[in-house]
Amino acid sequence: MIKSYRGGIIRIKELDIAKGILIIMVMFAHSCAPENYVAKISSILAVFMLISGYLYKDEMVLVKLKKLFLNILIPFYFMSTVGYFVYYFINRFVSISDSVFSSIFDFLFFGYSPIDMPVNVLPLWYLYMFFVAELCFLVLYKLKLVHLIPVLSFFSTLFIKEQSKFFKLEVVFHGLVWFYLGFIFKKNRFGFRIKRKYLLFSFSFLLLWIFSNINGFNDWRSASYGKFSLLSYFTEFLSIILIVSLSNILVSTRFENFFVLFGRFTIFVLGYHILIPGLLTPLVSDPIAFVSRFWYIYYLVSIFIMYLVLKIFPKWLIYTLAGQFHLIRGNMTFIKKYKRRS
Repeated sequence: MIKSYRGGIIRIKELDIAKGILIIMVMFAHSCAPENYVAKISSILAVFMLISGYLYKDEMVLVKLKKLFLNILIPFYFMSTVGYFVYYFINRFVSISDSVFSSIFDFLFFGYSPIDMPVNVLPLWYLYMFFVAELCFLVLYKLKLVHLIPVLSFFSTLFIKEQSKFFKLEVVFHGLVWFYLGFIFKKNRFGFRIKRKYLLFSFSFLLLWIFSNINGFNDWRSASYGKFSLLSYFTEFLSIILIVSLSNILVSTRFENFFVLFGRFTIFVLGYHILIPGLLTPLVSDPIAFVSRFWYIYYLVSIFIMYLVLKIFPKWLIYTLAGQFHLIRGNMTFIKKYKRRS
């Protein structure tokens, strides 16, 4: 379903819902839920790549680079900096080891994201990776080599088994195949509205449950794609079918607006879904033990808190906190009202 908004912006509602589902699943993966549960949804990053490829627009190189910096790289650096400062402040109260700050340079400049870095900053590795991924796609597209992406993807998946300090290229080429597929879908006018959505959802859910049990955890962050790396492509494809069919099911239901809200502010939620609930950690003597034991409570509370934030905070504040400064203009309604009164 395509809907028009003021300013000539066109949005596909199914995609907004899909992004909302995805970011809430990301929150689940970061809630300290048992790994065997998280493994079932560990292939969902492929869906983000597919959607991004679908929305890709061919533009002049300088225009595209400007958009990449404004939409991805600046938010990455801004939210990472905020995250490190907040974590340092909280660390004064809960006495977490300062060793987590040792990787800050590698993270900010190379996208290297070891598991022992600040937990509220760690999810932002995806923004860095996606910046490099779209940059690589741009280069390959302009060189008319875009159809080599599947070959590069298989090569990277088969021969690179761990993350490197080389701009996340190992996972970029693995995931770029889904960006490429989204691009092909758009080129062939696939509209993300599907028939037999309930059948596809049930079928993909069942197969994903089975094959994720076989392959295990698909961890893009560390370039570890499970026990059988090539099988990860199948679980990622099943995740795409699952999310797309579920987004079609949720259109025009009472849950639609909830997921659309999260879907339109995915960058903000990605950067703050751990940080904002984490501000409550000084109230708990051992926050890590508490969250590990009561992860399901923490997950629901986190969703509730982020929902309230998205509903209460004005758009200009959300964009400011997310480092999306170029979107602030036109959303500062309080300034507009003040000018009208004066």
